[in-house]
Amino acid sequence: MSKRILALIPAYNEEGSIKIVIKNIRNIVDGILVVDDGSSDNTAKYARECGVEVIRFHKNRGKGAAIREGYKYFLSSNYDVCIIYDADGQYRKEDILPVCKPIIEDEADIVVGSRFLGKYKEGANINYRIRILCNHMSTFVTRIMSGLPTTDAQSGLVAINRYAAEVLDLEADRWGIHQEIIIRAGKKGLRYKEVPIVFEKRLHGVSRLKVLKYPFVAFPVMLKAWLRK
Repeated sequence: MSKRILALIPAYNEEGSIKIVIKNIRNIVDGILVVDDGSSDNTAKYARECGVEVIRFHKNRGKGAAIREGYKYFLSSNYDVCIIYDADGQYRKEDILPVCKPIIEDEADIVVGSRFLGKYKEGANINYRIRILCNHMSTFVTRIMSGLPTTDAQSGLVAINRYAAEVLDLEADRWGIHQEIIIRAGKKGLRYKEVPIVFEKRLHGVSRLKVLKYPFVAFPVMLKAWLRK
């Protein structure tokens, strides 16, 4: 029996790209769930018009909360693999199946699409070089805390199986969720792999990640993930 893949799309004010993102991937995955993180625009409306499942928060709770809610849905469904796929269009549809493949073939419980094993296109983000520096620092700490050979701890293209979703025990509400996933995977002894991917420019708008603020939000999340059993 083939494995069924659910694409989990956390989205916040992405009305300019959400329809394009859904259209691009709908023939690759078996189902799509958009978790609208309290958007003030038409993100949820446009997602529903595409005929996909939508969970909408009444107020902004953060990407971590959106992903955790998506994992709850995943566990209540009949899907076998859940892949996080950001709503801004910076990840390529061509990378979805390669990231899911090690799970489908029962070689991994969690697979991270690494931009640094693949290609992080210059200019993909504002403050490109500063972001890469911060990512490398975050990845170094995550590697120590998790004991896993991660090369891209902030990647937004992450696939997990049902077992991983059951045992990760995530708590992050906002930034730091991706590092928390990797750290908890290491703590729980999950099988971990990385696959090279390509990271491109956003389809619309600019990233809301604040480079200088990010470490102060993410590091406490990482530390808590490392300290708890």
